[in-house]
Amino acid sequence: MSRIYISNLAHDALTQALAEEGHELAFVRPCEAVSEPISAHPDILLCKLGTSPETPIFQGVAEKLGPKYPDDVPYNAVVTESFLICNSKTISYELACAAKKLYPDIETINVPQGYTKCNLVVVDSNHFITEDEGIYRAIRRSAENCGLSERPDCLLVSSGYVELPGYDRGFIGGTSGKIGDVIWFNGDLEKHPEHIKIRIFIENCGLSVRYFKGYPLVDIGSIIEEKELS
Repeated sequence: MSRIYISNLAHDALTQALAEEGHELAFVRPCEAVSEPISAHPDILLCKLGTSPETPIFQGVAEKLGPKYPDDVPYNAVVTESFLICNSKTISYELACAAKKLYPDIETINVPQGYTKCNLVVVDSNHFITEDEGIYRAIRRSAENCGLSERPDCLLVSSGYVELPGYDRGFIGGTSGKIGDVIWFNGDLEKHPEHIKIRIFIENCGLSVRYFKGYPLVDIGSIIEEKELS
């Protein structure tokens, strides 16, 4: 099983299900440097460097963060085996270097949104889901010009169906996380009007979906898996 980095604000149904599967839950301590509603979000300080369970996690430095955008987003990026998706103006230099060192041929997709990971469900190394039109357009442009054999693909869905206490709304990427071959959601995916489309997109990538009926979809800053190598 794996260690799962998760906010202490995650629904009990989610944390209980993860624990019952044998995963070790690592509840993220609030980071006082950023605003309180997102202070316990894993993707504020942690960035998964790849999409397989065995890939490492980049650990940010809390002292380098600040309470206002863009000082709270230097580590809020997506790194897969093929793509670094980030706002090049806000990403941490150290994180960008770590991604490029691990994957020398990685292609950067520059997006206008600093809360990049919050806005992306990472299905696999080149399939993504977002409600952010700027991110969607950037990924689609990259697909048209990509020299890699595996081109990025992105599903654009409607915004406004995710909660984040303290803010008007949250982001769908922040409700989700890939654990093994399952995409987990913090809440009831059926609360989203395009839940069938989302599920089909994920299943077409050979993965399954897990969510919890009766709960709102709540942004908890992503669910991040770390599998210890024996």
